[in-house]
Amino acid sequence: MQVLGPREAFPEIGTVENPAVLYDGNDALLCYEASVRSGGGNVVLKFGNVIDFRISPMNVEGLQECRYPLHAWHFNEVAGSEETAEWRSLNARLWLISFNDVTIEVLFQTVSLITHEAGGGPLQRTLLRAL
Repeated sequence: MQVLGPREAFPEIGTVENPAVLYDGNDALLCYEASVRSGGGNVVLKFGNVIDFRISPMNVEGLQECRYPLHAWHFNEVAGSEETAEWRSLNARLWLISFNDVTIEVLFQTVSLITHEAGGGPLQRTLLRAL
């Protein structure tokens, strides 16, 4: 088992806001604040064919208690885990994404960038526009 950065180059996660999320039982939309180094603003990612989706109240200070060695404010992809082994035929991927006060765990098949709005503003508004 290894924890790596994902092969996709998405805008870095900002360190202030917690994300806005919509999960419909098949796909998940994640709207997060982009870091200033990535141009700021809001980003919406779409996770497709989601197998499992969880939001935990694990903040960045509590990451050392996680079952995997995670980096704060980062997309952490877990390769070679037991969780992905049973879904190998689907090429499932496991990400744990760390924010200020929550950690999102998603087991999925595809991920794509929907939008990166430079203007920022409320995350919920950006997420609704992405729908």
